[in-house]
Amino acid sequence: MAKDLGKLIKEMRKASGMTQMKLAEKLGVTYQQVQKYEYGTSNLSIGRLVQMADVFGVRPVDLVGDITDEELTQAESDNQSLEEDEVMLLLLFRRLKSRKLKDQFVQMVENIVNIRGISN
Repeated sequence: MAKDLGKLIKEMRKASGMTQMKLAEKLGVTYQQVQKYEYGTSNLSIGRLVQMADVFGVRPVDLVGDITDEELTQAESDNQSLEEDEVMLLLLFRRLKSRKLKDQFVQMVENIVNIRGISN
């Protein structure tokens, strides 16, 4: 999967007229790390996948295609043991473009936690 994703990243980068250096700047990594992503020698974290999708203006699922439950489970364990609903929550939150909506969403979650007496 990493090599297929790497090829797709390279194709999308080139189609966007971006150099590896420019993509690296947008992602906050070195161009060598972008090379590793493109060659499939370095796996993308879920967070980096979402960030890359934002750079290309696509949804994260557009980069990975259909994800099997097994692949999602493996990705979660590889990426700080996130639960499936946590991953989905993060992906949906990052789709929100409005800062106001994001702030309201965070406030809503904080209110739910406070009402239920859930501690940190």
